[in-house]
Amino acid sequence: MRRFVVFVLAFCAIVVLGVALPHSRFQACAASAAQLPANWHAGDCDNTGSHWGEPHVCQMRRTTFTLPAGHLSVDTTNGGIDVTGEDRSDVALEARVVAWGPSESAAQNVLNQVSIDTGNGDVRDHGPKSAFFGRNGYSVDYHLRVPRHLAAEVHTQNGGIHLTQLDGTIRFSTTNGGVDLAALSGDVAGRTTNGGLDIALAGDRWQGAGLRADTTNGGIDLRIPGNYSAHLETSTVNGGISVAFPITIQGEIKNHLETDLGSGGATIHAQTVNGGVSISHAAASGTDAMN
Repeated sequence: MRRFVVFVLAFCAIVVLGVALPHSRFQACAASAAQLPANWHAGDCDNTGSHWGEPHVCQMRRTTFTLPAGHLSVDTTNGGIDVTGEDRSDVALEARVVAWGPSESAAQNVLNQVSIDTGNGDVRDHGPKSAFFGRNGYSVDYHLRVPRHLAAEVHTQNGGIHLTQLDGTIRFSTTNGGVDLAALSGDVAGRTTNGGLDIALAGDRWQGAGLRADTTNGGIDLRIPGNYSAHLETSTVNGGISVAFPITIQGEIKNHLETDLGSGGATIHAQTVNGGVSISHAAASGTDAMN
């Protein structure tokens, strides 16, 4: 009889623990989610990366906010930035936050310390200080859907930059990452140190002051519609220049090219130090022109 009583008590303890533990996990998850401000929403994340074999965790965070002064600034250390212009008045932000550490619990602890501010249109992430290749650290990849007409500054150290369908005063920079620019207009300028430039022009001419894009270590792929008008400048120190359509120039194309396309216009400047330059035609689309 005593053995039976002990068995019953042990069984009840197991049942209680079985109910309590999932509840504890739920409370821990709820506590983690509660750390986000009320205007943020967290969701599942594609966690297929390996981060060089380190244990890691991932979380998607989403929010919307307004730009009181029509100016957007995005600054991060580890992660890419993708900004797309749309017919909208607010900003829709999606942030993919990945944290890593020597164990999954350590990575989760790092993730719980990462916060993202959006006050006054200045997007900044904050978290534990660490090196990108350290045992503990985090990265944030940003995707923003914004009003087409705005002023923006975009900066990252380790990550690529993608800017699409924007019109305004745009400044961008990255140290380690490629830059993709598509269907832009306005006054656009920026650079990367280690990464290529992929530039796709749209419409029949550049609307605005012009474009200046530079890289130190990386090639340039420039695609221009066949009926485009602009003043084109491009050069490389260690690499050649290839043009896939007839143009009028003075002298020999080797490391520097400067010419007017069509009836001329705003200056399109793309320059690299170590890398080749490829210039080709791109199909024009009625939706590509920016006004």
